[in-house]
Amino acid sequence: MKKARGAGGRTSGERELGRREAIASMGAGVFGAYGVGSSTWERFTRLARQGQQAAHFFNDAELATLRILADMVIPRDAKSGGATDAGAIDYMDFVVSDSGDRTKQQWHDGLRWFDEEATRRVAKPFVQGTEAERGQIVDLVAWPARAAAELRPQVDFFNSLRDLTASAFFSSRMGVEDLGYPGGVFNPDWRGAPEAALRELGVSYAEWDAKYGGRGNRGTGGRAPTRHRP
Repeated sequence: MKKARGAGGRTSGERELGRREAIASMGAGVFGAYGVGSSTWERFTRLARQGQQAAHFFNDAELATLRILADMVIPRDAKSGGATDAGAIDYMDFVVSDSGDRTKQQWHDGLRWFDEEATRRVAKPFVQGTEAERGQIVDLVAWPARAAAELRPQVDFFNSLRDLTASAFFSSRMGVEDLGYPGGVFNPDWRGAPEAALRELGVSYAEWDAKYGGRGNRGTGGRAPTRHRP
C-alpha cells in the first residue's frame, strides 16, 4: 500500500495524498454509511448485477474533474490501480445522486471551485492544468490545519470527496485485495496478534487470560493455545 506523504518535504510533482492517509482521514461512520455491507452499497451492487445504470448525476466536465481528484487521493501504485481503475467513480456518482438537494449542490459547487481557482491562477480549467498546477490547488484545501479560513467550505467539501473516494475504493474488489484482508477465511495456524501490535495498543493476552480464564479462541482450530503469549 502506498505510504502517505507528510505535509512537508514534497516537490510540486508529489501531490498524491496516499492510501494510508485516505484511510486515516475516513471516519468509521463514513465507511459504515457507504462501505461494504451498507444499504447504499447493497443497492448499488444489486442494480449493477441487474445491468442497470445506477445514476447519471455528474455532467461530463464534473466527471473529468472528479476522476483527477479521486486518483490524486488514491493513485495507482506498484500493488494495484487507483480509484478510477477500481470503478470508484460510478459508486460515487450513485451515492451523490442518492443524496439530498443540499448535498448535491455542495458537490456541484465544490467541483466548480477547482475550475474557478485554476482559471484564476493559470487561465485554464483544472483538468487542463499540469500535475504541479493541479497539486498546488489541491494543497490549498487538502490540509485543514493550514488552510485559509475563507476556504473552509472548500476544505469541508474536499474532506467529503476524500472520504467517499476511500469508501468507494476500499469497497471494491481491487481495494479489498489491496488491503490484503482475507475476510472470513479459516486460518488453523493463527496464534494471535503480533507482539508489536499488542505493545502498541497497550494490551496483552496475559491480561485477557487472567480475566476470562484463558478460554479465548486463539490457537489452532479455534482452541485456546497451550501456553499464553504476552
